[in-house]
Amino acid sequence: MEAAVAMKLVDFSFQSIAGKLQKMLEEEAALLAGVEDDVRDMVAELRNITPFLTAMSTRRNLDDQLQNWVQEVREVAYDAEDSIDEFVCRLRSTPYDERGVRCFFKRFLRCIKSLKARHGIASDLKKVKVQVTDIRKRHDRYSHSNEAFTSSSSDATTRSDMVFSDPRIISHFVEEAQLVGIKESRDKIMGWVKDENRLELTVIALVGFGGLGKTTLAKTVYDDPVIVGGHFPCRAWITVSQNYNIRELFKKIIRQISINEQQIRDVIGCRDASLNTEQLLNTMDDELQLVQAVRGLLHGKRYLLVFDDVWRTAAWESLRIALPPDGEGSRVIVTTRIEEVANTSCSGNHQFIFKVSPLSSQLSWELFCRRVFEAPDYSCPPELKNISTDILQKCNGMPLAIVTIGGLLASKPDKKPEEWKDLHDYLRLEIQTNDMLLKINQILVMSYNDLPYHLKPCFLFLGVFPEDYEIRRKRLMRQWIAEGMVSGINGFSAEKVAERCFNQLVSRSLVQPLQFDDSGTVKSCHVHDMMLDVILSILKKENFMMLLKEHPVIPQQYQKIRRLSWHEKSSGLVPNTDLSHLRSFTTFGEEVPLKLFRKKRWLRVVDLEGCSLGFPYPKIFSKLFLLKYLSLRNITGLFELPESIGDLQNLEFLDIRGTGIYQLPNTIIKLQKLVYLLTGPRSLRFPKGIRKLKRLVAFGMAHANNVQLLQELGELVDLQKLGISFGISSLALGMLEEISALLSKLNGSLRSLKIHHVLGSGNLKKALDEVASPPLLLCKLQIYCKLCELPPWFASLNLVVKITLSETLLQPEDIIVLGNLPALVNLKLGFESFTTVDLGFYGVGFPRLKILEIEDYNVSFKEGALRSLEIVKIVGPPESVDGIEHLHGLREVHIGTPNGDIKEKVKNIAANHPNRPKCFVTE
Repeated sequence: MEAAVAMKLVDFSFQSIAGKLQKMLEEEAALLAGVEDDVRDMVAELRNITPFLTAMSTRRNLDDQLQNWVQEVREVAYDAEDSIDEFVCRLRSTPYDERGVRCFFKRFLRCIKSLKARHGIASDLKKVKVQVTDIRKRHDRYSHSNEAFTSSSSDATTRSDMVFSDPRIISHFVEEAQLVGIKESRDKIMGWVKDENRLELTVIALVGFGGLGKTTLAKTVYDDPVIVGGHFPCRAWITVSQNYNIRELFKKIIRQISINEQQIRDVIGCRDASLNTEQLLNTMDDELQLVQAVRGLLHGKRYLLVFDDVWRTAAWESLRIALPPDGEGSRVIVTTRIEEVANTSCSGNHQFIFKVSPLSSQLSWELFCRRVFEAPDYSCPPELKNISTDILQKCNGMPLAIVTIGGLLASKPDKKPEEWKDLHDYLRLEIQTNDMLLKINQILVMSYNDLPYHLKPCFLFLGVFPEDYEIRRKRLMRQWIAEGMVSGINGFSAEKVAERCFNQLVSRSLVQPLQFDDSGTVKSCHVHDMMLDVILSILKKENFMMLLKEHPVIPQQYQKIRRLSWHEKSSGLVPNTDLSHLRSFTTFGEEVPLKLFRKKRWLRVVDLEGCSLGFPYPKIFSKLFLLKYLSLRNITGLFELPESIGDLQNLEFLDIRGTGIYQLPNTIIKLQKLVYLLTGPRSLRFPKGIRKLKRLVAFGMAHANNVQLLQELGELVDLQKLGISFGISSLALGMLEEISALLSKLNGSLRSLKIHHVLGSGNLKKALDEVASPPLLLCKLQIYCKLCELPPWFASLNLVVKITLSETLLQPEDIIVLGNLPALVNLKLGFESFTTVDLGFYGVGFPRLKILEIEDYNVSFKEGALRSLEIVKIVGPPESVDGIEHLHGLREVHIGTPNGDIKEKVKNIAANHPNRPKCFVTE
């Protein structure tokens, strides 16, 4: 397995490098003067090797010589990519301003440097070319030895089948005592299956990541006495799996649903009575004939089919055409790890998609005790309780892991605490080496192996983050892009491609969503501990990344460290560890030694979010000319950026949110590749020339104190996210006119707008009223300034999902305007957002509103209002909160007030509400 993974990673690297070189040949021929032939030769060699790597990646067992060759290929790929990137960056980087006589000498020196760079790349490419040619020769040797490899495949297959027997078979033989936490889920599925009022064919999909018990749940339904007793005259259980043969699947269905050979003969029109079932099936090699046979055998009957472990929508589509849609009350159950498969199979009725979740802590404990300890009480001895709890935390609610690890512990008759502690401390190693635990690793690795090659590096990069860490989607996507794992393709931006990759990982149940934004998009996620163990084992074997945790890490001999993740309480690396090839550094610790960044010219990603630098912004960062991603978010004690920040001319992502920085240096305008300039919550002062940052997509908060800044912002026509603030004093007429012009210029790009004018005079209302072409594509809007009434074009914000208002002093009738916005999901009405002290919600407004936050207002809800509302947060109501009982969709109610009567009233209403919403009460 390890070699197959390595092959796929190298395949990805080689295709990436070949693509970069080809692009250089096509678009930057002038830069390659003197080295064109070497580049073309490398492209040809790389493209010849990659098909072989792809073919070999399907093999499970490769000999040591081939595995060593794969590792050598990977290192060559990395070295080649480093040389290419350095060469391109050195030749492309030019001063942003070359006017004047003084710059003549700069241009002259740069010409000399470019000659030196060409000489350097020529030398590097020749070295790599020699290595690649050698790899090609080895490829030929291994290709010739393939026949010998294939000729002995029967023995290898036998051994492989012994080692890699299907681990999912355990789900078919689960003792009744181990069916913990399954009753409620089983009853719900059984209700769908036996619903006699629903006569049309109904597909039920059970979806969730590997090891959650989807197959076990389906099996308890399939084997239910009512089902077996004749409720469905025809039943069949078909395991589909990743590598399926559709003809064989149809034959399996026929074997299980046919009563005798005569039935099959009648359906296919065969008159030869001497043929048995297998002989009859062998006569049907045509897929259409098999489909007709299945449909004929099922026609007019009430049937229950289970398609277990479906990985492809294509597999479902092929199976679906064989299912007659008779009105007999037939049912089909599909188990899958892939949300797309569930959505496709239940395309007509998504209400029958059942998401299988991990067990709660209580149910995990019950299942563990039933598996490990003896009946009838299944009690855990006191001396084993603490270590048992620690082991269960590793399982994180996964029934497969609990049952399997519990079985191993149950096999130890002495049940010594020290033995259990050893298992806990070395569980990752045990899962990979212990025969009793191998099935956990096998089940989870199946999901990884099923990934297309371009998703594998993206998924492995999740190993950067600690256990149970909440991973923000945008942070992850931007690091993928900076690392070169994701890039724009076929007219789609890199951001769109990265978002698609992330959604695929979610759809495949490889990451679990934690939070969603107002449009329903996954905002953050985490990786199950067991799946993280699988990732970390691959990372270590393939040298994809090095993880620093509690103990110092000693790198393997000759190992080049490319990515480094520094976790809290890490003791660091042993002295003299070579980090000269480092390309990515992420820290989750408290303080990072400055020496880590010296002479690290290959660094592309530096993520220092939340750490303590222990020093001002290091000037050595300016030497990292390949750097694309720099996050200084939430670093305390950071109050300024030096002028040398302008030397990072390949920087695309700069995040300084949560720092004490209040002004950006003049050289910031040299970062002309910058896409995201993330600041806040305080507003920053920006230098002149911000118009030069043409690629900016996200910008702010910017302190707008002059007309020129607003004019320059209007030239950034790709801006999607903008935050601007104004001083306390009244705005001059010229400023007002420019605000109107700014919003008109950005009306085709702007998706998020935040405006601050605290304690202002209200002049901004005039500017907003007079916007000639309003930004009607806005999805998020935050206004913190005096308006007195909403500008007319607010009523046309048909795409806006979230609105935050504070100190706007609106009129009560403006609530009707907000209520008519068709896409509004989240509404926050802060301090003095309205002139009245009473806010009432009536009628049919706010059709999609799910989250409502109100501060310092008496609130009332009438019957029929806010039918979609799920979460209401009310802070500081002066006197009253009425009508919460009328919010029929309510799931959570938050009340913050020192008024004891209001608190008791809300708690009582929540307790008696039909939905039993969660109630959170604060002062």
